[in-house]
Amino acid sequence: MQTDLGKFILEEAPGGIIATDGHDTVIFWTRGATEIYGYSGEEAHGHRLEELIGMPGHPVRREFGADFEYLRRRKDGQAVYIGAACKPVYSAQGEIEYIIHSQNDITDAKALRDARQVESRYRGLLESMPDAIVMANSTGRIVLVNSQAERLFGFEPRELLGKPVEVLLPNRFRGGHVSHRAQYFVQPRTRTMGAGLELYGLRKDGLEFPVEISLSMIQMEEGAIVMSAIRDIGDRKKAEQKFRGLLESAPDPMVIVNARGEIVLVNSQTEQLFGYQRQELLGKPIEILIPARFAGRHPAARSSFFAKAQPRAMGAGTELYAMRRDGSEFPVEISLSPLKTEDELLVSSAIRDISGRRQIERKLIEQKLELEQASKAKDRFLASMSHELRTPLNAILGFGQLLHNEKLPLSQQQRYAFAGNIVQAGQHLLHLINETLDLAKIEVGAVTLSLEPVALDDLLHEASKMVEAMADARQVAVYLSEPRGMHVKADRIRLRQIVLNLLSNAIKYNSKGGHVWVACGAADPGRAWLAVRDDGPGLSGEQMAGLFQPFNRLGQEGGSEEGSGIGLVLSKRLAELMNATIGVTSSVGQGSTFTVEMEATAPQQLPRSEDQEGMPAPAAVRGHHSKPRLLYVEDNPANLKLVEEIVKLHLDVELLSATDGNSGVAMAREYLPDAILMDMNLPGISGREAQRRLRQDAATREIPIIALSANAMPLDVQAALEAGFFRYLTKPLNINDFLEVVGEALEQSR
Repeated sequence: MQTDLGKFILEEAPGGIIATDGHDTVIFWTRGATEIYGYSGEEAHGHRLEELIGMPGHPVRREFGADFEYLRRRKDGQAVYIGAACKPVYSAQGEIEYIIHSQNDITDAKALRDARQVESRYRGLLESMPDAIVMANSTGRIVLVNSQAERLFGFEPRELLGKPVEVLLPNRFRGGHVSHRAQYFVQPRTRTMGAGLELYGLRKDGLEFPVEISLSMIQMEEGAIVMSAIRDIGDRKKAEQKFRGLLESAPDPMVIVNARGEIVLVNSQTEQLFGYQRQELLGKPIEILIPARFAGRHPAARSSFFAKAQPRAMGAGTELYAMRRDGSEFPVEISLSPLKTEDELLVSSAIRDISGRRQIERKLIEQKLELEQASKAKDRFLASMSHELRTPLNAILGFGQLLHNEKLPLSQQQRYAFAGNIVQAGQHLLHLINETLDLAKIEVGAVTLSLEPVALDDLLHEASKMVEAMADARQVAVYLSEPRGMHVKADRIRLRQIVLNLLSNAIKYNSKGGHVWVACGAADPGRAWLAVRDDGPGLSGEQMAGLFQPFNRLGQEGGSEEGSGIGLVLSKRLAELMNATIGVTSSVGQGSTFTVEMEATAPQQLPRSEDQEGMPAPAAVRGHHSKPRLLYVEDNPANLKLVEEIVKLHLDVELLSATDGNSGVAMAREYLPDAILMDMNLPGISGREAQRRLRQDAATREIPIIALSANAMPLDVQAALEAGFFRYLTKPLNINDFLEVVGEALEQSR
């Protein structure tokens, strides 16, 4: 009974009673101890007292026989001030067997005592300060506030004294603040509270507001006191929000830096451009955004700007680069502006990525160089073309003047020779003009091709037949390889033009009695080749380098063979348009081999229309007249006069003429001529339109119409023939060709 009574008395005694063994391990813990420290008896039993209630910097001491005060820690981390006494219980051997600890919570009493002491010393000073001041002791109890703090937080005078400082914080921050406060007492120093964080205070009426807090420690006889200077920054926050809004609306990335080079503000465009999150940049040195090779010199330049801050473009006349989070660099343009605040001078940097502009500038420079080179090439081309054109013109005009001078005693043989020279020079000039125009159309992209399967064997045979006369005249033998049955994807007319050029060169620049071999075969999968090889004098390395330059005849300018120096250039350009290439191998004294490689393809299967087979063409109705009638539609008097003279001297026909397309159609319908010569460029309607109308008329449908035009481009010729023209003659006229074609047309109409 006495034991139960003693235990009851201990449990009900004021304060808390704790018993530990000689090693300070808890063996007894009363309800009063639980009320003070928050640990239940079961939680405390078996633990060392230091582990349960010890505070950093405040060890649990054994002070037997005296009352003392010390700072202790509750289970929830709160600091409490304890008035304590302890007494040892010794064993029979004289060793400490138990220690009885008497504990009383004197936190409130300590706060009031501290308040009286602090107020007597600091009240007058605190009232003179512009900021709200709150002073708290080591247990976090408020011991003094000035009137500015009471007004700021909405409390009555002295209402805050003795209350935990957490009453001035929103609930969501209170738990964390206790541990932060305890840590601050372990390592006290003057500093700004919550650097980089947004802090809020709580008024008595529950209204929150943003604050800025500075902490400092005051050592007194009774212990350490923390002084908090609190400033309401609501207006500043509003201004900052407005400023942030302006910053976010800026089209460029904006970075604001203080005098120490620390980033204090960025907008979302900066995050996007540099690849950083905002929090990764704030507080970091601005050099984090600068490549390492420039970062070392930047602090000095930054200090120089702060010394004489004024708006300007950064790095005028130099190339500036920035660096992203991933280490990639890019060119930038930066504008700097000083920004004065109530606390310090800041610098705002507007940063613009000019990678796109730099690319455009590089392209413009490249294009400028290309244009300059093209201009020089054009000048060289025009100079060469002028020379080449003037050479045959010199012969034409020179011999023409000799023939035109009636005072010269020229024999018939001389006149005949002079006329022959004029004709030969004119033909060379025509060839030169045709090739130059062809090349010009290719250069401006005005050439359209009709790519289709072309039988190589047929094309090579056709081309070799066309150069037989030239080869025989120069005693050069041309050998054609066995048929291979290969087809290539090409424009037949243009490919034949390339082959003819290669063949004519191989014959012209060969030795007398020389040989030319023409062959074709399969190359890489999907490709085919044709080659023209000769056993002529071959080419040197220097000649090979100038092989595909316009008007470069590789030293043959003064030779007996005529040429323009354009053929190979034209052939190369045409080959490229057909996805083909031209290559050459040659050595001096061993001849040359030109190889064209093209895309191979399958032969084209043309559909047959059985219902049209064997159908006779309707015959045109002809009038009865003694001589064949030939209608010439031409608006140029000189051309008309030339044809009249040719017909008068060589043909026994009746020549009719019209000077525009409409009258030509009308005369054809009225006189039903046996053949028609049609210029393509006529007043009123074109020759092509006139031909279309005559083809639609049953009376004139079958009259052969011969195109006669200065449009000598192969595609023009092909288009006219496909439209139904009987033949296509080009100006200037070759009289023999003219007489042959007109004869065929008159023969067909009989």
